[in-house]
Amino acid sequence: MKKMISIIIFGLLLSSNAYAEEEITIKSLLNEGYKITKEELVKFDRYAQNIFTLKKRKQVKICTVRIINVTGVSSLSKCMTP
Repeated sequence: MKKMISIIIFGLLLSSNAYAEEEITIKSLLNEGYKITKEELVKFDRYAQNIFTLKKRKQVKICTVRIINVTGVSSLSKCMTP
């Protein structure tokens, strides 16, 4: 009985990672044929964010890239479908 329960739990743990969504980046979207149609810079006290609107036919994606003021290096980027 213990073996059966452990097999079920182990199977559930493994299957949860199978449906994890792959991280979408601006570079991957550009390689898929999306074009940047709008770019906007939003400044805050300690950092700034670039907001990109990408389009491919009727599909739209919005990506944000966080830029740290001191180094100018992007640390966080996220893309989503509105």
